[in-house]
Amino acid sequence: MSGIAGWFGGSIGAQEGAAILACMVDAIGRGEGPSPVLPLAGNGYGLAARVGLSFADAAEEGGIAAVIHGRPWWDDPELAALAQKVGFAKSLIAAYRRYEERFLRRLKGAFAVAIAEPAKEAGLAAIDRMGIATLVHGRAEDGACVFAAATDGVCAYPGAPTRVSAQAIFNFLFTYTVPAPTAIYEGQSKLLPGEMIVWRHGETTRRFYWTMPYTQRKGASAEDLAVELKAQLADAFARTVDGLPVGDIGAFLSGGLDSSTVAGLMAQHYGGGRTFTIAFNEPAFDESGYARIAAKHFATDHQEYIPTPQDVLDLMPKLAEAYDEPYGNTSAIPAYCCARMAREAGVKVMLAGDGGDEIFAGNERYAQMQRIENFGRIPRPLRALLNLVLAPQAVDTMPLLGQARRWARRYAIPMPERMFSYGFLGDVDPASVLTAELARTIDLAEPMDILREVYDRPASADMLQRMMHLDLKSALADNDLRKVNRMCAVAGVEVRYPLLDDDLVAFAASVPSRFLLPGTDLRRFYKDAMVGFLPPEILAKTKHGFGLPFAQWIKADPPLKSAIEDLVAAMRPRGYFNPAFISQVQAAIRESRTTPVDGFAWDIAILELWLERHSDR
Repeated sequence: MSGIAGWFGGSIGAQEGAAILACMVDAIGRGEGPSPVLPLAGNGYGLAARVGLSFADAAEEGGIAAVIHGRPWWDDPELAALAQKVGFAKSLIAAYRRYEERFLRRLKGAFAVAIAEPAKEAGLAAIDRMGIATLVHGRAEDGACVFAAATDGVCAYPGAPTRVSAQAIFNFLFTYTVPAPTAIYEGQSKLLPGEMIVWRHGETTRRFYWTMPYTQRKGASAEDLAVELKAQLADAFARTVDGLPVGDIGAFLSGGLDSSTVAGLMAQHYGGGRTFTIAFNEPAFDESGYARIAAKHFATDHQEYIPTPQDVLDLMPKLAEAYDEPYGNTSAIPAYCCARMAREAGVKVMLAGDGGDEIFAGNERYAQMQRIENFGRIPRPLRALLNLVLAPQAVDTMPLLGQARRWARRYAIPMPERMFSYGFLGDVDPASVLTAELARTIDLAEPMDILREVYDRPASADMLQRMMHLDLKSALADNDLRKVNRMCAVAGVEVRYPLLDDDLVAFAASVPSRFLLPGTDLRRFYKDAMVGFLPPEILAKTKHGFGLPFAQWIKADPPLKSAIEDLVAAMRPRGYFNPAFISQVQAAIRESRTTPVDGFAWDIAILELWLERHSDR
């Protein structure tokens, strides 16, 4: 992993600071090889970038220091020209002098940036609008505001907070990630997409410099917007590849709408390209046939890899080592296998299709929530009568009435809680999963409070836009981007996201919801716009992805089952989980059929592995 690290304030001097920056930057790249470093250290501040596979720049001028990492670009011709002339970091300093923190409104792309002005006891650090970059911050014992791309980088600063947070462990159980703004260590906190920290005279505040500009564009037809979408996609792709030679480029290709679009844009832009996919012997998880259709349609040089349970056993320790926080998404393994295959083929930059579902209404639960909302449109008197008919539990077994009863129960749950009322934790008291001591010391409502804040933040959005806004944070920035970013870094390739181009995202935010999701027809606007570009089979298929058949494999593969059982058992004495719950998970592993608890076996196993490797401070 690459990114920035540093601090504002504190007691570290310039000479000592250089060595500390080296330690912080080295910690960011845990599990990877060496990388060039750009350090700037002075009395009361330190800034550095671990260059890794992406662009980075640092400069000091006129008492101001700046560092930036990622793929930034100026939405300002004068600043863009200045960056070409004197370098990006110096253009940052000029923009900061002219606009102060408002310069961030003109900065686009994927980036993490930090600026220090020690004479004024001032500093600023921020990440991009989509959360492609990451930044964690905390207060050290000497009062410094310490920040880094990863928690490990913050922990490398002397006196930084390093105690594992029981609250974060609980939060992890909800989404198999530690959701921002929380972090795995007490006293550390992660920035959200479009957010910055501002440091003044020893005090740190955080606020958003950008929010998703949701509107419902008036006066434009779906056909007009489709033409604009195609132009936006072409521009976004050109900015993303930024002149890279075709020999350096590859693309993930699952066979879905978004990865197929990226593969098609690559073929259109370059006249060809290389694509990579994952196949499975389990039909329910395999969509390699669709990837082959897209590869044939766009005439790409296509390669496949078939992961096995042995890959899971081999890669679990690598996952636990590579991630700075527990990360439980099983699809990290096929993502790594795909990125490794590309790297072995000589690819330097992988293109990923992440983000399309969150900006063009493609997640299945959007349709589910719309169906439930339809129940609320029944006239109130008739709905009250219907609720009486649906009240008996026996109705659940009746085909039509049972579905109506489930919709009625979900409709009674407010948004966004309703979105997360499915699955194991949606139907179980979380306190029964934890030890009584732990349940008393944490806030059981915090995970939902985090989600509610994001859902409620857009001032003028409708329900669909609020759901997409929430998923941009919870499903994308907290989850999918962390998966793909980290696995590509460990595999040794850079990754870029054409569908998360700032201008394309802003365009998507203006498309009326009635076009994006008419009724429960997911991705309708996007699919209609892509007719003639994407193969008909891709337009007609249902959503899938690089899932992993973990629940099936732990039943069928004895070595994997044994390893997972051992890791779950090792978690018992740590005092996080109710022993009865651990026994329930162990029993589920031993059953021949899949159960709702199987997913927790993976989460607990990964958590145990992570704690073994990271909680030794």
